[in-house]
Amino acid sequence: MRCLHPVQAHESFLAGGRYHFSKRGAALQKSETWTIHAHPDGEKFIRVDADSLREEGRSILAEALLDRAGGLARLDIRYENAHFPGGVRDLRATYQLADGCLQVGYELNGAERQYQELVLPPGTLIDVPLLPFRGRAIAALAAQGNAPTWLFVPVFDYAQLLPGTLQQVVSPVAAAGTEVLRLGKRAIATRRFRYHDKAAAYWLDKHDVIIRRVNAFQQQEIVVQISNYVAPPAQQESARC
Repeated sequence: MRCLHPVQAHESFLAGGRYHFSKRGAALQKSETWTIHAHPDGEKFIRVDADSLREEGRSILAEALLDRAGGLARLDIRYENAHFPGGVRDLRATYQLADGCLQVGYELNGAERQYQELVLPPGTLIDVPLLPFRGRAIAALAAQGNAPTWLFVPVFDYAQLLPGTLQQVVSPVAAAGTEVLRLGKRAIATRRFRYHDKAAAYWLDKHDVIIRRVNAFQQQEIVVQISNYVAPPAQQESARC
């Protein structure tokens, strides 16, 4: 697993896994590998290696610091795309959140570093577009029902949308029952969530970790399945971003 910064001596491993992608039953050359480590002060550190270099020419390395309450405090991104269809070939970005203010610094395609500051409305949900984060966001959105929710989505691959989008939404996803999935010899109880346009379905375990995702893209079914999954300890509550 690649990372921006190696694991430090004071960090304790909590959880981890790897997502594999397939299309029409054939494995794709892309994956998202992740780990969660605890710091002595109760903060948690998430590392993500989203590697689709051979499949799409794209690579994302992400690290996130969660505060003791489980909220997102900082997100660091290293994005590379050899094809850069959205105008982003190379991006280094840092998102820092404090007292409802989001400060973002980023370097795009080797240019001078830029800074932006956004004031987030109270209760804003941050939906980082990587699978190790998305489970928490999906569960939180579904819990809102028809209540309008402010949603900020960091954007990495479209230059005109940097550093992200902020909009008020009514949840596009809802709970759709429960199901027990097999992961090797393990049986994992999951909650199923489905987007209203029926384009995607997610299965989350009790920690809000995505166990499986099925979505349609250009009339083709894409399946994501977790493997090598080490679940957080029983006393660990799922983090909320």
